[in-house]
Amino acid sequence: MRSAGVVLAAGGSTRMGEPKQLLPVGGRPLLEMVVAEASASSLDEVVVVLGANAERIRGEVDWGRARVVVNPDHAVGMSTSLRAGIAALGPDVDRAVIMLGDQPALTATLLEELLRVHTDSGLPAAAFGFNGITHPPVVLARELWGELEALKGDVGFRAVLRNRPERVAVLPLPGDRDQPIDVDTPEDYRRLLGTETG
Repeated sequence: MRSAGVVLAAGGSTRMGEPKQLLPVGGRPLLEMVVAEASASSLDEVVVVLGANAERIRGEVDWGRARVVVNPDHAVGMSTSLRAGIAALGPDVDRAVIMLGDQPALTATLLEELLRVHTDSGLPAAAFGFNGITHPPVVLARELWGELEALKGDVGFRAVLRNRPERVAVLPLPGDRDQPIDVDTPEDYRRLLGTETG
């Protein structure tokens, strides 16, 4: 089964007030941390979708083995970036792992666990779960990709999964384990830096 990672990082970071993709964490940009972990996993390829501030971000991040695509419609919302990332994948890809570019706790190990759960379940999707809610990254088998075409505006893959939970294999994360929460606000970033140094 050929697997590709799609890292969504096209947002304008309006709540942060500056490009959060480039916020320094551990001496490197936040987005670079996510790309590095995806590249260190067994994913056959990694695609990063940029949009707002694309040229600046492209020049300041080490992409490793990932390739970049730019979504010209990023201002319309996440649905367009999701479709742009999926469209960049070749016909030989069987499943896509959709990741957010602002999840600093994401690791290659977590991605491997999620891929294993998806494979073992035989279901078309897999996601992390804590507090009774599914969270990205999520695995979407090719059979689900067509459903992304109907998404509009700032809506992502959760809309595809929410109405049919029986299609989703859930990997529970215990409360004492780092969870790949996304960084959206200055408060989130301060909390992240406090955790990093604490």
